[in-house]
This record gives sequence, C-alpha cells and structure tokens, in this order.
Amino acid sequence: MKTVLYTIILVGILSLTVFGQTSKPKTAPLPAGIATWSGEYSEKLLNNAVIKSRLKRLMGSTNYASFMESFETLTPITKDGDFLFAGGCLIHACTHLESAIAINVKANTIHAAIFNDEKTTLYFNERGSKTPKPIANWAANLDTIKTNK
Repeated sequence: MKTVLYTIILVGILSLTVFGQTSKPKTAPLPAGIATWSGEYSEKLLNNAVIKSRLKRLMGSTNYASFMESFETLTPITKDGDFLFAGGCLIHACTHLESAIAINVKANTIHAAIFNDEKTTLYFNERGSKTPKPIANWAANLDTIKTNK
C-alpha cells in the first residue's frame, strides 16, 4: 500500500515539473491606447518601456543597437489593418541602412526588421509568427531600390 501511495505522489510531482517546464512566460501587454498612436512619431513606440523591453528580448543587444541606430531619422506611425508601423533610417543613409517596427495590436505581437543594402535583411517576429505584410512590403520596396541602383 505504501508503494502505491509513494508512486502516486512521485507521478504527481513529476507531472507538475513537466507542466511547469512547458508553460511559456507571459508577454507583457501593449501600452493602453496604443491603437490610437497613428500619426505620432515613431519615438513614442521606441521610447515606451514595455515595447523597448520586448524589442531587446526579441532582437538581442547587438541587433537592438543596430536597429535603434537606424532610427535617427523618424517617420510617423501609420496604421495598416491591425498593425501599427514605423520606419526610420540612419541620417544621410536612407535606403542604405533602415529599420522598421510593426505591432499587431490585436495579437499583441511585435515585429522588427533591419535593412542593410550590403547584407541580408534581418527579421524578428515574436512567438515565431510570420513576418507581417507592413514589414514585408517595406523590405521589398527597399530591395527594389537596391536592385535598381
């Protein structure tokens, strides 16, 4: 009888350990009212503590630094369906070194990309999601410009 009881307890403990390992950390919610930020300058997105933290975790420190370097020249935030989108470029290097961010306000996901005309474009998508249309279209436009030079 003791053996059965010990077996049940052991199975219970192992089950809790397995379930604890498979759960994913919660993603911080997006800032309240973010869906209305269209028309604001992209620094509002980039300077928000929650978005900044999620970008750093998504991209890593080296890529995040490159990403931010490309936001010296800012553009207004635009809305494209469920996405807020903003891009920027290095001063005097637009179409050569640019970055973009797209936030799906409905799905609570952040997406980013770094374009360098001498390298392959880098894409970063939270939760392994697909690169959204606003970033894909932005990158395709820059690739077209690069090809036609």
